[in-house]
Parts: sequence; C-alpha cells; structure tokens
Amino acid sequence: MKYRVYWTKTAVKDLKRLGRRISERIIDTVEEASLNPLRFFKKLKTAPLYSLRVGDYRVIASIDHKKQSIIVLAVEHRRKAYKKIK
Repeated sequence: MKYRVYWTKTAVKDLKRLGRRISERIIDTVEEASLNPLRFFKKLKTAPLYSLRVGDYRVIASIDHKKQSIIVLAVEHRRKAYKKIK
C-alpha cells in the first residue's frame, strides 16, 4: 500500500534551492519510494530517521509505519546531509 508523503517547510525550501531538474527527480523518486519505503529508504544508525539516495543528494525522512506516512525533513547534498541531523 502506498504511503502518504508530507514535505516540511525546510524540505520544500531545500528543493527550491536546487535546480528544477534535480528537484523533479527527487520528487519522482520519493513518490516511487512511497510504494515500498523499506526497499528504498535506508535506516540511519545515528538517529531514528531514514535516508534516500538520489544521485549526489540525500532525502532525510521520518517514516511512520502505523500511519503509513513519510515525512520528508530535509534534502541536501551528501556532504551536508548528515551534518544537519547531528
């Protein structure tokens, strides 16, 4: 069953900073991953969050399996993505 995807203000702001092409690719990948999040998202060791790889970018999200929802918290280049969590 498909999970609902929610984007935080921070994540939307992050997407706007990126080019249109990469933003659309990220959105499409997140939508595809919502069909089976555990297949696409990788659980982070340092926090109760998940990461999705889209090229050189990472989508940081919280996944609630009971409510079947994905809350996208941030979209960052891989160099910066994990620093934002700490």
